[in-house]
Amino acid sequence: MTANRGATSGGPATPSRSVGKVRTRPRVEDRVHRLIVPILSVLLVAAACGSEIDLADGPLIIENQGGELEGHTPRGFAGSGTGLFAGDNLNPNFPNGEGIQILLTFELPEGAPSEITTATLASGVMEVRGNPFEALGSLQAEPVTYETFGPPLFELAADGPAVTCERFGETGITCDVSEAAAAALADNPERVQFRLQFEGLSDSDNEQDLALFFFTDANTNEPGIFTLQLS
Repeated sequence: MTANRGATSGGPATPSRSVGKVRTRPRVEDRVHRLIVPILSVLLVAAACGSEIDLADGPLIIENQGGELEGHTPRGFAGSGTGLFAGDNLNPNFPNGEGIQILLTFELPEGAPSEITTATLASGVMEVRGNPFEALGSLQAEPVTYETFGPPLFELAADGPAVTCERFGETGITCDVSEAAAAALADNPERVQFRLQFEGLSDSDNEQDLALFFFTDANTNEPGIFTLQLS
């Protein structure tokens, strides 16, 4: 997981050896400095560990996990894969009339805010095959919760209502998930998770209608394909 503030995304010291240096009595200010600096360091570390990220300094942008907690599953039977696809008729062996959904995970950094005003789920690397937005309706995002990713999640129940995602340009989508994210963050979780799926299951024409999200290879999931911006 990668998180940053408003933007996407030495070696070991060589020990010195004493060669008979003359010992001198430290000055008073040196001794005071040696006492104060460690105390201040401890206080600053403690404050940092216990403090909450201040969104007044700018939005917090979190990349999707891009790992074992993400991928796609069919919507009507058990199965799973690594690519981030939503739509129908994934391949020639896929049952006609069956749909595909995406499951996403965003790992929260230490000090993630417990209260937010807005949350936006977005991606700018969508590729469309067929006519999913015409044949299947809008792409929707809904909050979910799961511990492990796998085939059984095909029938996972949502934690709240779905929201409609908006397209921008040829490759982008954005989803206002403020309500779902605010509810999740109030419980101080380690992660926030969403499911993306089209409003309609399938148009049953045996033709592929898909929205695919990837950088270089459709079957490879990576961090940063999606972002969750909190402000």
